Amino acid sequence: MSESVFRQIYKDVQRGNDVAPRGLKILELENYGYTLHPWERFVNFKSRKLNLKYIKTEFLWYLKGDKFDVSIADHAKIWKGTINEDGSINSNYGQYVFGTQQQFNTVVDTLKEDKDSRRASMMILSKEHLTSDRDVPCTYALNFRIRKNKLKMTVRMRSQDAIFGMGNDAACFSFIHEMMLNALKEFYPELEYGDYFHSSDSFHVYERHFEMLKKLADDDLYLPVYCPPISGPDEVKFLRALEFDNIPDEYLFTRWLTT
Repeated sequence: MSESVFRQIYKDVQRGNDVAPRGLKILELENYGYTLHPWERFVNFKSRKLNLKYIKTEFLWYLKGDKFDVSIADHAKIWKGTINEDGSINSNYGQYVFGTQQQFNTVVDTLKEDKDSRRASMMILSKEHLTSDRDVPCTYALNFRIRKNKLKMTVRMRSQDAIFGMGNDAACFSFIHEMMLNALKEFYPELEYGDYFHSSDSFHVYERHFEMLKKLADDDLYLPVYCPPISGPDEVKFLRALEFDNIPDEYLFTRWLTT
């Protein structure tokens, strides 16, 4: 159940240590991991209500896979400070997953050729990013494995904010996981949705959110969100094509995403 999973995560982070990277005080757990079950993706509480419209906008931005698309800055001002001199944004994960690198396709091909492969990974962080004075991606990589006929996903991050970061990340990474599941169903029709394993070197809450953290860990009201499942391989191809002018009736996930 999403409520108990997310509430336990917030209880855990209360045990963190006080540190101040870049002079910003945070409560931090090192090498922290959590597991989300299928469709467990919306960290939505009364005192930390998700901006679903923004989450949809961000994921559609990822789907475009264009590192020079800075339109996301019109929806969240934090992105304005991440734009490089050449007009690109390093933390647009879509460029690595769906853009010119086409790592989504590489993972599909890898698992198509070897169902038990351990090499079905998408790489995000590179050594070039670490010298950037604008934006360093928080995510190292995503890995996909098929075990006991379930597609499992692991996301490794160097850093994750438990309040706003996890709220957006859990949904977007989960969407990628579900898309991968359905893309692979073209080759493995009986494939099932497995768990999403997440680990972060630094899992933290900023000082400005300490009071909110107490509410989230205690009895804050959880607000469930319903999102239709992806219907199959054809809907994934439709999403990848970004041709949303005439959406088939059965593509309810796409309709939800574009509403």
